[in-house]
Amino acid sequence: MDRDRLAAAQRGIALAEVVESAPRAPAPASRKRAARAAGPTGLAGRPAAKRTGRAPSKGTAGAFTGPFLSPSSLTKVERLKLVDGVERIIEGVFAHLPLKRARYGVDPVQRLRIVRSQVDQLSSYEFHLELADVVTRLRDAHTRYAGPSSLETKVAALPFLVEMFGPSASPTYVVTRVGAGLDAAFKPGVVLEFWNGVPIDKAVRRHGDEEVGGRLDSQRAWSVQSLTLRSLQYGPPPDEYWVVVGYRSTAADGTPTGPAREIKVPWRVIDPGEVEEVSSGGPTGRAAARLRRTRAVDPAAAITRRARMLLFAPGALTGGQASAQPRPKSPSGRKAPAAKVIDTELTGTLKAESLTVLGGAIGYLRIYGFDVPPEDFIPELQRLIPLLPDNGLIIDVRGNPGGYILAAESALQLFTPNPIQPTRFSLLSTSLTRALAALPGMEGELGPWKASLEASVRNGELYSQPLPITSFAECNAIGQQYSGPVVLVADSTTYSSGDLFSAGFVDNGIGPFVCVGEATGAGGANVWDYDDLRPLMAGTGFELPVLPDGIGMSFAFRRATRAGPSEGLPIEDVGIRGAPYAMTRDDLLAGNLDLLVHCFELLKKQRRSSLSVDASKTAREIAVRSAGLTRLDVLFDGHPGNSLVLRTQTPAVVSYPAGTKVVELFGFEGEVLLQKRRVDARR
Repeated sequence: MDRDRLAAAQRGIALAEVVESAPRAPAPASRKRAARAAGPTGLAGRPAAKRTGRAPSKGTAGAFTGPFLSPSSLTKVERLKLVDGVERIIEGVFAHLPLKRARYGVDPVQRLRIVRSQVDQLSSYEFHLELADVVTRLRDAHTRYAGPSSLETKVAALPFLVEMFGPSASPTYVVTRVGAGLDAAFKPGVVLEFWNGVPIDKAVRRHGDEEVGGRLDSQRAWSVQSLTLRSLQYGPPPDEYWVVVGYRSTAADGTPTGPAREIKVPWRVIDPGEVEEVSSGGPTGRAAARLRRTRAVDPAAAITRRARMLLFAPGALTGGQASAQPRPKSPSGRKAPAAKVIDTELTGTLKAESLTVLGGAIGYLRIYGFDVPPEDFIPELQRLIPLLPDNGLIIDVRGNPGGYILAAESALQLFTPNPIQPTRFSLLSTSLTRALAALPGMEGELGPWKASLEASVRNGELYSQPLPITSFAECNAIGQQYSGPVVLVADSTTYSSGDLFSAGFVDNGIGPFVCVGEATGAGGANVWDYDDLRPLMAGTGFELPVLPDGIGMSFAFRRATRAGPSEGLPIEDVGIRGAPYAMTRDDLLAGNLDLLVHCFELLKKQRRSSLSVDASKTAREIAVRSAGLTRLDVLFDGHPGNSLVLRTQTPAVVSYPAGTKVVELFGFEGEVLLQKRRVDARR
């Protein structure tokens, strides 16, 4: 892409140019929100510069309208429609309403009734802020109050990244990436001490109160992410037009050295959509309806992930391959493993590497999101897997905000011989969900849940029967492709379909699971949008109003619960626990050095085996080579065939009868299944 165009996209527009001031007056809902309504404040709670009321710059006015940027004066009727629409969603279809009431002691429906009684008293800004706060207090990143689609790819950004290392209760905050144009002394490795005059940890915890995480560790993690990147469609812009960051440089061991410094950095608005096509709402067309309505994603984190790429890895957005340069030298002076990048067609979603370590190469597969439709995502994984070293594989889903449920759950089978049991989903039993499931045309999507929703009236059940969205057949249609041991790495911002992938990895016994933080981000639901539901309910007794000013809402529609040995356990607000790991300074500044070493050690402890097959093109025979296996069981089209004793140095030959379509090969060591292959026998 043109270098000047990319530089302009990274530079963006000053936040002060696109935020239109509105009168402020204290709002009674909460101390924090009252302070925000009274006037713009930073994380420090100190007054920011007074907004000038300047209109957006020429050419941007249409693109930067929204409930928090330039709130229009809605009529009373429009405000009441907005409250009604949000209330009908939360009370009628929001899957986690009983959980949130119990866990956080909140009653969002009552709060909405109070807002309805105050529509004449609140300014436009206060009104939208109250509605957004009602939704945010649910602590569910799936359920968001959304601005118009013109803001879909707009992100408020500071041109640097902050990350944490050390124990979660007392982390150290370090700058890990810095964009162009900042002071030379403000560089990767400096430790943050203050944010707008407030000690950094206190500032992070204060800001975390406005974030969606349920657990304290996830709230802190979300807060750190949004210190420098915030979606303008799914929340208010920063109160301040700039931040003042207090920092110090550090010695090689991480000890702060030198004088305390400050840097003033203005907020800017950037748009990754300027360099990458971002499809709104997912695939379109009738054939894609099922896929579009079976997503599990944090929509705000999905776009800020792409904004991070625009600032610090723009090539990934435009199809460029990841850098094959050596990993940076660690601050401690230790040598990081050499990495060889394996080209991928999905540069914005996947990164594959071969890492050179003592004893052989190890594969590394980063899955940034499950945002590519499965018909493209799964074949690309199948293409990459034979190119990865089979000595062991690290799958890294840290920060993965989710995407398509089918993509996440179908991918699991590629890494294990075990049959995959998919996650179960259930609907909240309400009059609205029962009416929705009974609609003509919804048999394919909600038909399996219809009978249990109707029975819940008689049985007193809160939820429908938990059933999978991804069928057992879809989860197991391809089978194992990677033969080596696998370890999974996630963190407390791994969310939604990332949670589902992590749950499936653990519950189906694929391998060790390492988690940075207490558990994954705990997003346990299938997500719908207001505009998905409204046309379906048109003409029924549950008709939803058209929301004014292009405002929308995403919401948790079907609650996810785990399968296999963890069957029935919730994911929402709990997440998936793994072996805990605390990031180190070398991890943040030298390509995950200590984390990789930790994973290498786990892989060494796993049982190793291999199974390769070569189907003859002229005879009905399959040559099988193996290592670490003692027995091979064979099925022909699902029916018992042969059971062979395997010897490492001697290939086995499997003959199959005429007319066979699929040959399945199961490799055992003793009684333990370690390898499985499916061979298409049709010629």
